[in-house]
Amino acid sequence: MKKILEFTFAFIVIAFLTGSLVGFFLDRPVFLSYAYSSSMTPTIDKGDLFLMNPFARNFDVGDIIVFHRSDGWTVHRIFAVTEDGFITKGDNNVATDQQNGLYPPVKESDVAGKVVVLFGKPLVLRGGGDLVQSLRTRLSNVYAIAILLLVGAFLTFSGGSKRKKRVKYYRVSVKTLYAVASVFIIAGFLFVTVASWGTLAFSYSSTLAGGQRDGWYLPGSTFEKNLSVTNNAVYPFYYFVSGGSERVQLLGPTFFRIDGGSSVSVPVHVTVPQDTRIYREEFQVRSYPAILPASLVVFLYSFSPYLPLVAYALLLTGLLVVFYRLAGISEGDILRIRKRRGSLLSKVLGDG
Repeated sequence: MKKILEFTFAFIVIAFLTGSLVGFFLDRPVFLSYAYSSSMTPTIDKGDLFLMNPFARNFDVGDIIVFHRSDGWTVHRIFAVTEDGFITKGDNNVATDQQNGLYPPVKESDVAGKVVVLFGKPLVLRGGGDLVQSLRTRLSNVYAIAILLLVGAFLTFSGGSKRKKRVKYYRVSVKTLYAVASVFIIAGFLFVTVASWGTLAFSYSSTLAGGQRDGWYLPGSTFEKNLSVTNNAVYPFYYFVSGGSERVQLLGPTFFRIDGGSSVSVPVHVTVPQDTRIYREEFQVRSYPAILPASLVVFLYSFSPYLPLVAYALLLTGLLVVFYRLAGISEGDILRIRKRRGSLLSKVLGDG
């Protein structure tokens, strides 16, 4: 019975972690999500973490669903079901999301899942989302890398082992040191790649004094501006430009290859808002070494900007394995530390 419970618990944990990892790479909630606003208060408060069922397919009035719309992922209740899709509404909102044509009806294909409800109330962890949001803000670029390294370390060091006779030395093999060095090489490559990511930004003013100074434009007018993407490295890189707001439009391609020391101009078209104030536009720029085929990188990027990192990690892993085989690295010991009973190392590693 104990083994059955342990197996069940392990299966649930693995399934949960796998789903969360897939959700992270695909940039969509899978099993857990959290509320960004107070639109569902008091059912789900801002910052609450809630459990969702990604396999739900039957949706009806009153169900709380997680769906994607133009400004991101949202959790609202189904207010009505129409031929065009679901009419949704936050419990704390006066009007539906679709009133006055603000948002179109929600298609079932845009629904990520249904919030799990127990005894008429959703399963939530009050304030749990604030912690998750804080961690994502600080670790957004390294989270995927950390998971890759943990998985790689697990696969590297979790091989089958046999009980050996007691020996008088702690032995560190060349194979172990090579595995550790390989993890650091892959980690360094991924961190350097992510560190090259950045933003392109510019500001302008919507003012009735448009034209009197550089960057001042009349409300409702339009203008074009060139953004420069520069590759300061020696090796060529692939670049993706994304983001912006509804006020700007990229006129050129969003993917290009730039040789080392070169740059590319990206033209944008801007429609100046009617509200008179200063506006700032930002575009995300992500780069990848031009090692893999461009078509493969573009395909993986279409799902998530982190998926190409998986391909690079697999490529590096394969190269390191091939080098290991071709170099004929010995299985012998490279470092021997004599055991001493009662020493700190003996207490930490054990006597045997």
